[in-house]
Amino acid sequence: MKNIFSGLLLLLTAACSNKEVSLKQTQTGPKIVFSKDTMYVREKDPFNINGNGIFQLQALPAAHQLHLKFYDSSGQIQFSYRGQALTNDRPVIVAGEWNTVFCSVNRSGLYAVEVSLKDQLGRSVIKKLMIHAAVAQRPSAKLSWRADDRDLGGKRFYFDASGSVQPYGKILSYHYDIAGQSITSSTDKLQYIFHQKGSYPLSFFVVDDLGKHSDTLNQTIDVL
Repeated sequence: MKNIFSGLLLLLTAACSNKEVSLKQTQTGPKIVFSKDTMYVREKDPFNINGNGIFQLQALPAAHQLHLKFYDSSGQIQFSYRGQALTNDRPVIVAGEWNTVFCSVNRSGLYAVEVSLKDQLGRSVIKKLMIHAAVAQRPSAKLSWRADDRDLGGKRFYFDASGSVQPYGKILSYHYDIAGQSITSSTDKLQYIFHQKGSYPLSFFVVDDLGKHSDTLNQTIDVL
């Protein structure tokens, strides 16, 4: 009788072990989740000032080595991951569950990129990422000024260019020409003292992070 019970126990153990192996073998394959299914970027934007070209990618299961690949048929898109430029259709090993990927686009347009993830068992999943690259627009310049009320001579002026905008990037420099004197500033505020009364020509433009110039504003300042 003891031998019979021992035999049944061995059979039960083997059955449970086989069931466990079966469960492991029938696990679902890898999974990709994007923080946003459509990514908006600005064309020719290697600096990514506003973070538009950065997106998060979730790779599951995170405990295993997973091979990530991007495939872009247009040849207009560059991806980088953990400081490494990704070659089209060449796999890299992802580091964890959530991963930061940077994207830049050479030319404006709407692109569909195939992203694939493969696990150690060779199972893979493919998901499409849409990339909308906007035209790199020129910045817009705006300038206002006022005389210093505390200056009895009325010759100190304050210039304010904070109304200048670059919605997809950043304005890096502000360029003035006041009475023939060229002034470049890295901030949107400027003080200037005129030496005598009169009417002075003023021109002004801004330059953004891609080196694009705004239109030039031409005005006349009356110093009373």
